[in-house]
Amino acid sequence: MKKPVKYLWLALGGIAALLAAGILVFALTFDPNRYKDDIQRMAMERTGRTLRLQGELKLVFFPSLGAGVGGVTLSERGSQREFISLQSARASVKLMPLLRGQVIVDTVRLSGFRAQLVKNKDGSYNFSDLLEGKAEKPGSKRKEQSAPVSFDIAGVDIDRAAVAYRDTGTGQEISLSDLQLHTGRIAGNAQGKIEFADLDFTARLDESSIKGKLAMARTAQPSYRFDLDIDRINLDHYLAAGENKPDAAVDLSGLKGLNAQGQLQIGALQVQGLKLSRLKAQLKAAGGRAEISPHSASLYGGELSGALSLDGNANRIALKETLSNVSIGPLLRDVAHQDRLEGKGNVALELAAAGATAGAMKRSLSGAAKVRLRDGAIKGIDIAGLLRKARAAAGKQSGQAADSRERTDFSELSASFSIKNGVAHNEDLDVKSPLLRIGGSGDIDIGRSAINYVVKASVVGTTTTVPVKLAGPLDAMKYEVDYRAVAGDLVKSKVGDKVRDRLKGLLGR
Repeated sequence: MKKPVKYLWLALGGIAALLAAGILVFALTFDPNRYKDDIQRMAMERTGRTLRLQGELKLVFFPSLGAGVGGVTLSERGSQREFISLQSARASVKLMPLLRGQVIVDTVRLSGFRAQLVKNKDGSYNFSDLLEGKAEKPGSKRKEQSAPVSFDIAGVDIDRAAVAYRDTGTGQEISLSDLQLHTGRIAGNAQGKIEFADLDFTARLDESSIKGKLAMARTAQPSYRFDLDIDRINLDHYLAAGENKPDAAVDLSGLKGLNAQGQLQIGALQVQGLKLSRLKAQLKAAGGRAEISPHSASLYGGELSGALSLDGNANRIALKETLSNVSIGPLLRDVAHQDRLEGKGNVALELAAAGATAGAMKRSLSGAAKVRLRDGAIKGIDIAGLLRKARAAAGKQSGQAADSRERTDFSELSASFSIKNGVAHNEDLDVKSPLLRIGGSGDIDIGRSAINYVVKASVVGTTTTVPVKLAGPLDAMKYEVDYRAVAGDLVKSKVGDKVRDRLKGLLGR
């Protein structure tokens, strides 16, 4: 029995040697470049696109079946416009698993990859035809579906890549360049890591230039890490036109699936009219919450620092901000569209709000605020003019619409507010000018953009005050003064003459 077995092994060895020799001869003599024209012709027939194989085709047969190619371009359908191109590509699959229906791929390497993605006005893309399945011919029998082929890729390495996107309907353009992509194992249930740019990648979004790093860990809940530097961006270009309306929806539920951590720098930012520069922020998102803390920026001649918290579970926003040496006038005009106050100084805010719309958020606003300004003006009312009318003691209680051309200048202004259910309440207004002192108390309804407030003004060194009631919508505010009551106080006051003398100096009479 030993000799037959021996001869069997010799025969099998001989067959294996012949097969190896045949594979070797085939590998040495087979030239895939002879089939370039056929490959390019088949690509045109099946896709309507022009495929150009300008580089040399290389095949590897052992221990893996692989191929390498260079200088490849593929046009758009029915056009000579370039769709994708690459300088070189290499990939290989393991032979034995392939016989069992398993595609196990070594690392895929692409270099110099470029793609031009276009969204047409009808909503289709310049690659839509590649995603469409071919319709079955009438009367053809449906073939039995074979078992799906499983795949396993050791990783993908891409360097010097560039992707450009253009929306012909809106004119929006996005471009990414100098991209490097490195992934871990890619398979049906594989968990791994995807990294963009160990060296920095660059991108362009409309007028914005972006540099940075981005990594993603593929786990049960993907997590992201980033370090981005943006030269400038106007987010108002990308926000819906109706988001400034009171009934605009506010939905933070997208945070529930986000797990991210990183840092962001922006040279110039505009959002909801607010203009910031030199923004630096740390961001951490997990469990449906996002913390943008700490963050800092320059704005309106001053500086901002603080913390912002977003809660997607309760649709809630909370912030704590300190604004130092800011010009309050242009800030209020840009953000609140109100032109009622000028001056430069400090503002401290600690606020929270929740709700499904912007209006609901404003009506739920709670917290506290402090303001301290210098060298400014309250617009819409002329306190000096009101004192002149009080001195004349003519007329009776009367109302008048605020006039944006009128103003009361001050050297110092301070006030603190407690805020509840969207209403800011103040008791300690203190306004000073060389000849006037102004106090006051009342409410500013932020949710409904209205005011109900009483200002009390007096000349320095006197005890007689002029009460002025401010009421109505902020953009159509009215004030009311009881001149008769003021005149009576002046007559009864022992310092009436002193008041009149000061008023003469104040009013130039």
